Amino acid sequence: MRTALIIAFLLAFFAIPAHADAPAPLPAPATVTAASAVKVEAKLSTASPTFGDQVELLATLHYPSNYRVFFPAHPNLRPLLADPLNPGKSDRQEAGGQVTETFHVPLLVVRAGLLRTPPIEVPFHVVTAGGGAGESGSVTIPSMKITVKSQFANDNNVAPSPLPAPRPLIEENVPLEIGLLILAMMALSGGLTALGLKIYKNRAALLRPKATVPPHIVAIGRLTDLERSGRLANETPRVVVAELSEILREYLGGRFRFYALDMTSTELLERVRALDLKQVRLEQIQQFTDTSDLVKFAGLPATPEELAELHAFVQEVVAKTMQTAAELDQLRAAETARLALQKKLRLQVMAPTPLRVRALALDVLCGSIATAGLAFLAMRTGRQGLFDAAYALWFGWLAIRDAVGGSSPGKAMTGLEIAAFEVESHDARRAWNDDAPPEDESILIAKMASWGAKLKRNLLLAVPGAGLVAEVWTALALPEQRRFGDQWAGTRVIDGRHGLRKGKPAWWPAVVALVLAAVLLLAPLMLGGRPA
Repeated sequence: MRTALIIAFLLAFFAIPAHADAPAPLPAPATVTAASAVKVEAKLSTASPTFGDQVELLATLHYPSNYRVFFPAHPNLRPLLADPLNPGKSDRQEAGGQVTETFHVPLLVVRAGLLRTPPIEVPFHVVTAGGGAGESGSVTIPSMKITVKSQFANDNNVAPSPLPAPRPLIEENVPLEIGLLILAMMALSGGLTALGLKIYKNRAALLRPKATVPPHIVAIGRLTDLERSGRLANETPRVVVAELSEILREYLGGRFRFYALDMTSTELLERVRALDLKQVRLEQIQQFTDTSDLVKFAGLPATPEELAELHAFVQEVVAKTMQTAAELDQLRAAETARLALQKKLRLQVMAPTPLRVRALALDVLCGSIATAGLAFLAMRTGRQGLFDAAYALWFGWLAIRDAVGGSSPGKAMTGLEIAAFEVESHDARRAWNDDAPPEDESILIAKMASWGAKLKRNLLLAVPGAGLVAEVWTALALPEQRRFGDQWAGTRVIDGRHGLRKGKPAWWPAVVALVLAAVLLLAPLMLGGRPA
């Protein structure tokens, strides 16, 4: 009995304080249920697709406008896969404080049979008055079943679906591709060369020197026209005096070789002071410039008689200082000598065109023999790189054929040489004087072209096809029939056997050599082509 009372006392002692001092249990965290605030509806566009088809998940969420719902951007719906080419879309509508948002998720069916998609959890939270996140929760899109049929047309009568349309087997033809590329480059080069030649001819026409007319002829003609027009009596004095001043300045500048139209009156008098004006005094010209400046710039009136006197003074200056017949004959002789020397340089230093074409054809034939031999060796050994190097060697040979040794094989066999020419005369170090004719002792000095110039003249030929078109076209169209490479490098192809040949050179050897070269170049392509 005593033991029972002790046990009861101990239980009461420990039970009562524990019950009295224990804090009240905390309330469970508030959970917003989806049924009360956020509702979800989900379905697939079709419940029985075929393997490989596209289906669409339609998920519609209804929630208050003060809620924010976070639908996954890439929901996990395996074994259905998201379509990488179609990210999907969403539609959102709000009315009466309630939002309806529909998500369209495109999917690809990549497995056959009875499938079940995993559930999708969609979290949300309430937006507080301050814009923060309040109570939160989530709603779950339940798992959905889908039956995927195989690609067999009938499960009872198994038959495969129709095969796709056949596709042609494309075999790479490297020689054909390279040939078409070279033809395209040749066409482009032809167009650019034609455009360049047109620009060159237009510029040459603008720069072509015109027949020079003695300055006193021009001045007398303008003075006569001014007098016959009656403008001395009817025109404004300022305009008449300005024209008379221009006539005098233009004449003095042309007669004594200086540009007087832009000079001031002071500059003009300083220049005229050093000239031989024969019977015209410097004071008379100074008086004319002073009067003309007052009329032109200060508006000083002038009577028709005064204008006639100024007109007569300009006529007097022209008549007393114009070139004599002997001086004009000397100028004509100088111009004739200059043109003759220019013609000599252009026509006598260049070798005949048939010889130059023959040398080029022989060089092409030599390069074709080496190319064909290397290409056949590549076909026998089956090495693609060796075959490609063979035809690259052909274009490289065209570029370096003149730089190695004294000249190319074609030029050595035809007796041609590459030279650079310079014109040197005894008056080369003297100041230029238009009144003095060129010396008769002007000589033409020829020197062998350097290896750099020989390489430079053939660089354009290294461009497959395009360079050959440009060089042939410019050789036919440019003066002296010097192709673009020779004009660029400053070289000329001359005949080293000039005077020793009998008759005119023929064209047929060049034609035969070019035909043989074409046969050698095309033979490897036609017989076997590039090794596989």
